[in-house]
Amino acid sequence: MAEALKEAKLIAIVEDDLRLAQMFCDTLQFFGHWRFQMFQDGQAAKDQLPTAGADLILLDVGLPNLDGVSLYKMLRGHSNTKNTPIVVITGSYDWELHRMGLRTGLLLRKPFTVGELVSIIRALLPEEKES
Repeated sequence: MAEALKEAKLIAIVEDDLRLAQMFCDTLQFFGHWRFQMFQDGQAAKDQLPTAGADLILLDVGLPNLDGVSLYKMLRGHSNTKNTPIVVITGSYDWELHRMGLRTGLLLRKPFTVGELVSIIRALLPEEKES
């Protein structure tokens, strides 16, 4: 079992609403072979994500201590996370994100369904076939 967990892809969830972040973990465990690491604050994510080795980052825009837009820009500029897929989760409109300087193709607009989230994750983290 420990070997299986080691091989599972790591999804970092950066979301200040603990109930929502826990719901992501509880729900997503039924749809794929993934591990999760949660961050409730933008500054903690900024300090730890570059060395966490995440395969995918789910990033809320509205975060305490360091907003998601600033965190996104910092992650894109860091050598360890510049190529890590980041799915931005927001209730903002495109024009608001553009005004904030955030340009991303991986955008999940609130409200969304679990199916939409799972589809995006599966597209970005395809599961390897067992031989």
